[in-house]
Amino acid sequence: MERIAAFVSALLERWPDLTEDEDDISPWSTGPLIYFPMRWSMAVEASAYAAGVASSRGLNCFDPQARQLRP
Repeated sequence: MERIAAFVSALLERWPDLTEDEDDISPWSTGPLIYFPMRWSMAVEASAYAAGVASSRGLNCFDPQARQLRP
């Protein structure tokens, strides 16, 4: 559970939770950030970053639309 919390914290360090995004820069399409739905316009960048952060913490990142784990 600690690795997941650290993962979410790392994502929120890069982009704010949608509920706290006053500058409209967050890729998340809903908040608070529990799942990771993303705005279409930022999905490629945000999903690649999230997959990299997950991997660096020994976690898997599953893409439900592609129905596979992200590399």
